[in-house]
Amino acid sequence: MDSIIVGTAGHIDHGKTALVKALTGCDTDTLAEEKKRGISINLGFASFRLPNGRNIGIVDVPGHERFIKNMLAGATGIDLALIIIAATEGIMPQTREHIEILGYLGIQKYLIVLTKVDMVDEEFKELVVEDIRDFLKETFLAQTKIVEVDSISRKGLDTLIKELENLSFDIQERSFTKKPRMNVDRVFSIKGYGTVVTGTLMEGVIKVNDELTVFPQGISAKVRNLQVHDHNVEEAYAGQRTAINLSGLSLEELKRGNTVAVKDSVYVTNIIDVKFRIVADTKFELKKFSRLKLYVGSTEVLAKIVPITHKTVKAKDEGYAQIMLDHPIVVLKGDRFVLRTITPVTTIGGGIIIDPKPQRYKKFTEELIKSVDLKNSSSVDEIMDEYVKGHPFSVLEEIAAFINDERVGAELKDLMEKGTVIQIGKQYLHREFLIRFQSGVESVLMDYHKRNPLRNGMPKAELIEKFNLANKKQGEILLQYLSEIKRIKLEQNLVSTISFQPELTQNQQMIKEELLSRIHISGYSLMTIAELTENKKDRQQVLEFMLKEELFLLPGQYIMNRSQYEELKEQAKKLFTQKGMLKLSDFRDMAGTSRKFALLLLERFDQEKFTKRQGEDRIIV
Repeated sequence: MDSIIVGTAGHIDHGKTALVKALTGCDTDTLAEEKKRGISINLGFASFRLPNGRNIGIVDVPGHERFIKNMLAGATGIDLALIIIAATEGIMPQTREHIEILGYLGIQKYLIVLTKVDMVDEEFKELVVEDIRDFLKETFLAQTKIVEVDSISRKGLDTLIKELENLSFDIQERSFTKKPRMNVDRVFSIKGYGTVVTGTLMEGVIKVNDELTVFPQGISAKVRNLQVHDHNVEEAYAGQRTAINLSGLSLEELKRGNTVAVKDSVYVTNIIDVKFRIVADTKFELKKFSRLKLYVGSTEVLAKIVPITHKTVKAKDEGYAQIMLDHPIVVLKGDRFVLRTITPVTTIGGGIIIDPKPQRYKKFTEELIKSVDLKNSSSVDEIMDEYVKGHPFSVLEEIAAFINDERVGAELKDLMEKGTVIQIGKQYLHREFLIRFQSGVESVLMDYHKRNPLRNGMPKAELIEKFNLANKKQGEILLQYLSEIKRIKLEQNLVSTISFQPELTQNQQMIKEELLSRIHISGYSLMTIAELTENKKDRQQVLEFMLKEELFLLPGQYIMNRSQYEELKEQAKKLFTQKGMLKLSDFRDMAGTSRKFALLLLERFDQEKFTKRQGEDRIIV
């Protein structure tokens, strides 16, 4: 890769800043307070080119215990760590803690640099090297090379540069194709330009004039200018130390710990699922709701931990936990974190985020542990399978943000071809979710049909309310899908099973014949629903069924037989032919009914445009 980020780590006054100056010519102690005290308080940055042409950006992180959170901010985005140990002192407290922290951050390559070698004799130096080797043999750095240098005399610098060059070939390139993301570790203002944020571009490419969003605030901003290693550029690439001049934002709106990214490409969350590992030499024990400090990216936040795989977490333990945060953080799956106690302040563990926005768990069952374990799987298709299963109606952007892997598109297509994931519009659902929903719908409908055998179906809105969905729209999408694949019938907002047909029982058939007889006998002196059914439920159900085809309602809840109604229209035609006009009195006498019902029937003729009023009379159209 063309640009590599190298970070320094180690105890206070072990020569980190002096080494960076010897390599780059830059003094990273930029603050007056740092000059005065002789220690690094904030992050320092410098760069130089290796003989092979590759650019090295160096993050000089502070070693003093009070400023360890700055060290954590600087360690984010590092490809290669130089662990600085002074030959005059050897392994010291902050050396140990820095090594523990680096072990949690997923840094690819390491190098031990023994500084100030000209200040000790050969025998003492060999004792220090032996002590370092003895300490490292129980750590992940057991096989790491030790390079001896002296920054003042420049002894060993050529060897160090050669080792950096060798290691650079094995460093995996960061993704240029993912959406850009940068954790902000410094914010400042430059006169004539405005607000500038700096950090290591974790992924993607940023260009001048790009529209970005500052999280968690959600503030939009335009890239006015870009610098990489103090040079103006049109584009910044993943892996580069980058300064972004954002237009339209004041210094007060931003702070270290913010994330600059593309809209909707990251998670803003206050709860995460993690895989953790605890340091080997702690006596501190973690239980449900233990309070800690969590460091992720350039953010520090108070948190409560809920172990999933342990009741009590002790030294050397590894497992899964859910962490609840006091305020939102901005993360993606796969981000690394560090845990420190609140008092006394010390590093206790760290790990990797496996779900940036999980549900809050009530019980830790074997099934849940298996589900959480799948989230940590290295198989993209297994992780995606589990995510879509637990997050129905996800869109591609949400799935991609969770998985955080370039293979998302191909793996999603493969799951769809297998029938495991189904796409409905722009949303994705798991087959198991659809099967459960379909089974639930069929069960509810069968029960409804049993209780209402003469109704064409269950009202759609009533059916949707039976299911715990996020909103009514989701229910409508699911029912429409089941209708399209012929699993249910959906007609005029009524839902039924695919094979259901309203059918009268023998007893209901007898009720129907009785009702038709009464309607026929009453003729055009109409009866109401209440008069016909006498408020009996079995009669009401049959009448409701008959109203779908044989009968219809007139204003006032009056019942009309369709066949009798059509006969009446034929009689009206004959009357009109004879009289040349339809008078209310003539129509009343012909129908053998009252003026009230005659008028009601004529008004129905008018609505159907069968007749048209002319003054007090009517003509047939």
